[in-house]
Amino acid sequence: MTVMETREQQNNSKSETRVLIVDDHSIVRKGLAQLINEEPDLVVCAEAENAGQALEAIERGRVDLAIVDISLEGVNGIQLTKRIKSQRPHLPVLILTMHDEALYARRAFQAGARGYVSKNEAAETIITAIRLVLSGKDYISEGMTQKFLKKLH
Repeated sequence: MTVMETREQQNNSKSETRVLIVDDHSIVRKGLAQLINEEPDLVVCAEAENAGQALEAIERGRVDLAIVDISLEGVNGIQLTKRIKSQRPHLPVLILTMHDEALYARRAFQAGARGYVSKNEAAETIITAIRLVLSGKDYISEGMTQKFLKKLH
């Protein structure tokens, strides 16, 4: 399967922020793309089901944000985040995952991710996470924050 180009082919507006979705489940990519493309200033520029396709998409075109799942076949999302950051240090990465353990979140941030959000979150929360990461801020969901705080006590 090759990297799939999406709405950018139809609407190539320079004011839109270009998002790459990396997830090994097609239904997740499609649902997330629909959610993102509903935002007037965001566009999914490419989808990838593995690290190789993601790196190819980043090389081939302008990407403003990579949304990466941890559970990928072969190279996992944390390893992919390290590779992305080594090639494109300024490209923000948001981890969107089913893993809600604090250890995964810590590893993701150590790898260079700017945000960590669960796939169980509401759509509005995911959009909020995207916007905060794009603005240069770190994001971690409330539930994960509580897990971090419990580890400290």
